[in-house]
Amino acid sequence: MRRGWFIAFILLTAGCNVEEPSLPAGAAEHLQDAITALRSHAIQEALAHADSALLLAPEHPYGHFVKGQAYYLLADFAAARWAWEKASALEPAYFAWWQSLGDVAFRQADFAASLKYYERALRLSPDAISWHGAAGAYWEMSQPLEARRACEQALALDSTYAPAYLSLSMIAEHEGELHEALRLAHRAIDFGPEYTPSFLVAGRLHRLLEKPLEAIPLLQKALEAAPGSSEIRYNLAQALQQAGLSDEAARVWEATNVHFSLRGSEPERTLNSETQPYRY
Repeated sequence: MRRGWFIAFILLTAGCNVEEPSLPAGAAEHLQDAITALRSHAIQEALAHADSALLLAPEHPYGHFVKGQAYYLLADFAAARWAWEKASALEPAYFAWWQSLGDVAFRQADFAASLKYYERALRLSPDAISWHGAAGAYWEMSQPLEARRACEQALALDSTYAPAYLSLSMIAEHEGELHEALRLAHRAIDFGPEYTPSFLVAGRLHRLLEKPLEAIPLLQKALEAAPGSSEIRYNLAQALQQAGLSDEAARVWEATNVHFSLRGSEPERTLNSETQPYRY
């Protein structure tokens, strides 16, 4: 089964210099309020402040960019893409617009466009995030060799970038190299202990290698961060069952309303926003 790709969406509010001279004072205040609202996930409040900023500075990219961030968090990817296209048209030399467009095109399964956006961002400012995004586009277009090379480029720029290790783990698993996949997943945990998907992947790999006692604490930690994830619950219940803890496995299932049983098929393993934390 081909697995989907984790994209490491980052709320790039740090890129907005809301105090720069070209911003009217009132617009800068609204943008700062919008950024504060985004960080607390008050999305509608953020949109209102971004709209107010745009009324005062309609030709400034930051209002459009922050508005796109809000729409992205609402999973309105078409609106987010439109807003970020406006920002990129107003200031085409800034990499963050293109990187964000790569993210949202990826979410829309427009992988060829996503790759082009990431490549544009890389020409302007090479970084691990854009290389990793490009790797995801390659992977979804069934180009695993190019995906691996792009992940390696990401790590060449930032050897501590956990999502790239996790993606290399996914590629190794796809190639049947489960032990190498597990090693890479643990590298992702070492460098990104806050990055929830790493615990899911490492735990699942321990389970597949019939090491349930190693899998259980990792999957429990993943479940703490993403209690609504049916994929994590499935793997945790399976690991508990492997370890002979049938009652505990049953309790895991009682806590969720998923509709498949332990003897049923494994759920689709997509690496998506269900377990992907936003980072600020």
